[in-house]
Amino acid sequence: MEQIAELALELDKLKSVYRKSYISDTSRRENSAEHSWHLALTIMGFAKFLPKTVDINKIIRMALCHDICEIGAGDVSAYFVTDAQYEKELQYMSEFESRFPGIGTEAKALWQEYEDGETEESRWLKVFDKLLPFILNIQSRGLTWQEQGVTKTMVLNHNEFIAELAPEIHVWMLTQIDLAVKNGWLKDNIAP
Repeated sequence: MEQIAELALELDKLKSVYRKSYISDTSRRENSAEHSWHLALTIMGFAKFLPKTVDINKIIRMALCHDICEIGAGDVSAYFVTDAQYEKELQYMSEFESRFPGIGTEAKALWQEYEDGETEESRWLKVFDKLLPFILNIQSRGLTWQEQGVTKTMVLNHNEFIAELAPEIHVWMLTQIDLAVKNGWLKDNIAP
């Protein structure tokens, strides 16, 4: 029972890691635990649209585990990630694995699979992991983009991988990006 309590308290720390994205009513920033839950449920909702070869159980488990690393490494903007961040995440996941054999080993393996981005599940998870903050930015009228000085080119480059895997999603995102620029929610880095 002590180990269960210790694990539960360690995972509870993810609720205190605040992300850059605001929740949809813009009253506060979301935390990483909420993001992971939101991601897993969104994937459940879209499971029937994913290729039949995607292991839904695995992608949901990956969604729930992909940001555990932030307990030790914190969150950084997806637009400003450095190699040092990956090293901090890896260090924490190794410590987590050591402290919690079993779930720690599975969580680290799922986290690494997501980071490597070589499996179908990890690639689809990345689509939705990028899509959710994008949707929140549209809902908040670009609040996070504006705070961070993110430009249209940065958003396009960050999400261009989606075009190959999920072209319909990508086309919708392009429409939303144009709308965001038109409305002044996202800077168009082309001089007038």
